Amino acid sequence: MRPVYRLVLIALLSALLLSVQVGLAVIPNVELVSLLILIFAISLPLIDSLTIVTIFTTLQAITWGLGDWVIGYYWIWTLWVLVVYLFRHINKDHADLWAILGGLWGLLFGALFALNHGILYGFNFSIAYWMRGILFDIIHMISNYILILLLFNPLYAIFKRMIRSKENSYESNHKNR
Repeated sequence: MRPVYRLVLIALLSALLLSVQVGLAVIPNVELVSLLILIFAISLPLIDSLTIVTIFTTLQAITWGLGDWVIGYYWIWTLWVLVVYLFRHINKDHADLWAILGGLWGLLFGALFALNHGILYGFNFSIAYWMRGILFDIIHMISNYILILLLFNPLYAIFKRMIRSKENSYESNHKNR
């Protein structure tokens, strides 16, 4: 992939994540970010996916302001990229397997934030935070499962076609010079 194209793609995908996150912010714990990061992580090189989530988190900090949640987002979204990257050869393009993993991720998301808060504020705070938010984690789990099950195949196909067509376009233009 050409360096300029790669940089533009990373910037646009980071902005897409923020746009989707802000657009769905009115619905608690229903989000497309996990699904989109999943698609990026199985389609792009690991370093590009990690760069996208880092920029996305930085854009969120600029949009929503700095808070202790920013620390959590930096390492939790990075962890999601790594988990997806590890499972990409096992799950391949099976929406049902990705939906199960995405559902588990949604349930685990609050526990990971509780761990983050436990490190910052102590174990008791961590337990209270997690218990207070378990209902939201269940909603997150169910919504991730349903959204990935319904949208993974069409979005993944579109993304693969977009990446492939751009690479082929570049190759044919490059050979004609």
